[in-house]
Amino acid sequence: MKKYLTITVLMLLLAAPVQAKDSCSTVLCMAGMLQGVGVVSECTGSVQDYFDIIMFNGHGGISLNKTFKARGKFLGKCTSAGNWPKMINSQYGRQLGF
Repeated sequence: MKKYLTITVLMLLLAAPVQAKDSCSTVLCMAGMLQGVGVVSECTGSVQDYFDIIMFNGHGGISLNKTFKARGKFLGKCTSAGNWPKMINSQYGRQLGF
């Protein structure tokens, strides 16, 4: 009985919906960083979503160019952000952390 309960709980946890990363929240939070405000506590997750985007080359090493492009593509999904995504990515696109 205990085994079936554990399996059921695991299945429910694994079936939980995954929250999509919100590029507009990331743009908003990182625009504040770009203006010198720093990372506000409510923005930690949104900023981390951006810095979690890391691309690798064919040999397993980090590719800063591919990372830059992937991060720019993510920010570009926020179509109402004007020029902010390009400015943010120019500043932080090749950085590995904040």
